[in-house]
Amino acid sequence: MKKRFLIAALLVASPALAQTFPTQLEPPGPVKIPDAPQLPYHWGTRPVAPLGETFGNVAAITLLPNGDLLVFNRNPDIMMVEYDPSGTTVKRVFNPNMAMNPHGLRVDRHGNIWAIDSFLNVIYKMNGKGEVLRVFGTRGENAAWTDGKWNGMFNQPIDIAFDGQDNFYVVQSHGGTSPPADCSFCATYDIPQVRAVPHHAVYVKPPVVPGSDPRVMKFDKDGNFLASFSLAHPDGLYPTIHSVIVSPSGEVWVGDRASRKILVFDKDLKSHHDIQFSNLTCGFYQDAKGQLWMSTGRDGLVLKLGWDGKVQGWYGKHGTVQNSNDIGEGHYMAVSADQKTIWVADTVLAKVLKLEHD
Repeated sequence: MKKRFLIAALLVASPALAQTFPTQLEPPGPVKIPDAPQLPYHWGTRPVAPLGETFGNVAAITLLPNGDLLVFNRNPDIMMVEYDPSGTTVKRVFNPNMAMNPHGLRVDRHGNIWAIDSFLNVIYKMNGKGEVLRVFGTRGENAAWTDGKWNGMFNQPIDIAFDGQDNFYVVQSHGGTSPPADCSFCATYDIPQVRAVPHHAVYVKPPVVPGSDPRVMKFDKDGNFLASFSLAHPDGLYPTIHSVIVSPSGEVWVGDRASRKILVFDKDLKSHHDIQFSNLTCGFYQDAKGQLWMSTGRDGLVLKLGWDGKVQGWYGKHGTVQNSNDIGEGHYMAVSADQKTIWVADTVLAKVLKLEHD
């Protein structure tokens, strides 16, 4: 059997870390089907993991400028996989084991690839070849926030978005949560596992509770801090801030998944209004035509949205069967330029799903 490397994190003892994570739980219950038409799509053939491997939990997917599909998953041996636009031919496998816990993945208008490691608190900016150009954040560390300046660290960075001037926006805080129990290849904060295999451990030193500072931040194209807004809840529970996107008019849309809300900010993060949803606000995607889409996590749906926040159509079904078209958790999604293909990253059932237009 092929040897796997367990990557684990040791939390250094501190009063803050002795706290129990007061995480806001996503409300259980039946999935609400939106009051909108079912989209005219059907299930296509799913991409097959390369090199005789299986996918780890698929954290994110995106499309490269040439239409190729890029998959970011939690199997360290095949962490990044590029497929042709059909998802059938593997073009390359690269950057193995680059992240402790893959989360967000985006491509900017210049073709640069941005990949987020939510546990080691860093964001990698790479060129189209996958070569690292710059790392934002301090690897394995976080710190208490100070208003008016950035401390150079993230605390569970989750997703990133860009505006027309190449400013970028980062959202952080996954509610202080570790990966789900069924995550085959995920890293974990579990201390006993570190002690069991110390030679394969990555030690991190967070002085504050991971995920305890929910926030959206704005940086200029050179990475200089410009603005931020705290997304902390008045009840003290840590929200799951999960996605961010910039609208064609320059508004910054932030998904608060546990609260089923979208927070719509102005470009300077000075004011916002909320849009309440019946479904989980998990992963935003804007296609080449400017259409807004959203995956709904464990609700298992793909939603087509207007920039007024109204649902225009839906497709999908939540389920628990690996070798099916059930969606365990629609973590993030992507849509081809012609809107003929929709891709869904399933971070629970560890697969990439494909929808084809009728």
